[in-house]
Amino acid sequence: MMFPHNYPSATMQYTVAAALALALGASAAPSPNFFNHPHFKQQFGRVSNSTSGSAPATTSAATLSSGSATSGGSLPASSGTSALDAVKTIAAGESFDGGMVMYDRGVSCTGQEEGGDSDAVFELEDGATLSNVIIGPNQIEGVHCYGSCTLNNVWWSAVCEDAFTIKEQEAGGTTTITGGGAYGAEDKVLQHNGGGTMSVSGFTVDDFGKLYRSCGNCDTMYERHVIFDDITASSGSKLAGINSNYGDTATFTNIKASDVEDICTEYEGNETGDEPEEISSGPSDYCIYSTSDISSS
Repeated sequence: MMFPHNYPSATMQYTVAAALALALGASAAPSPNFFNHPHFKQQFGRVSNSTSGSAPATTSAATLSSGSATSGGSLPASSGTSALDAVKTIAAGESFDGGMVMYDRGVSCTGQEEGGDSDAVFELEDGATLSNVIIGPNQIEGVHCYGSCTLNNVWWSAVCEDAFTIKEQEAGGTTTITGGGAYGAEDKVLQHNGGGTMSVSGFTVDDFGKLYRSCGNCDTMYERHVIFDDITASSGSKLAGINSNYGDTATFTNIKASDVEDICTEYEGNETGDEPEEISSGPSDYCIYSTSDISSS
């Protein structure tokens, strides 16, 4: 049953809410609190403006429904908060739209002590899509990806160990991140442990160590590729760290970088678990960009 978005009367609102409640499995008409239910807000635009924590300054909540976005925005205001008791899994090929709710796990960040899958907020199986979500500060691991995943308009208000990790991916697979951003990463934002490609566009990052790191000492090493377009970065150490001895590449276009030490750094990766050695920084056959691709504003 469809009604105009600007339906006029309170009676009509309640009638629509009752129908929606029954569709969601309720056995009786809804209480007034039902108007704050995420499904009702998503369908009829009734969203709250609540925020939590001491995140960066926010803008009004805005969802992304298409595959395009522009970097340089601020952390959106959340439409509500949810502390998950367990990692939320998005099944293979399925999609989840969070409606700009801020999700976390209700636990304190443990710094650079690496957690496991059970510590993540979201786990995406092969081909899954996560959209319009803010990852809150009270978590250890952000989002884990097993396969070729898609992220649309996903934000991290305060990164813990890292924000997003490709745990597994085939050599021919591509994970796509469109829009969104991350703040306050002591070390890595985007971690790439599987094979294949990560493509990132319209992304904003501030106060970080490395925006992207191809794992330098995983038990099994792969050739990995990352593609950056339309990135706004400020106050960071490196945009990308790659292992050129494994054939990794990082490609950059339309980059705005302010107070960022290095655009791209090559390392000599290994499978022994040793700390990788830094080889060089700057444009090369593996760090692919020119000075015209980088600006400071």
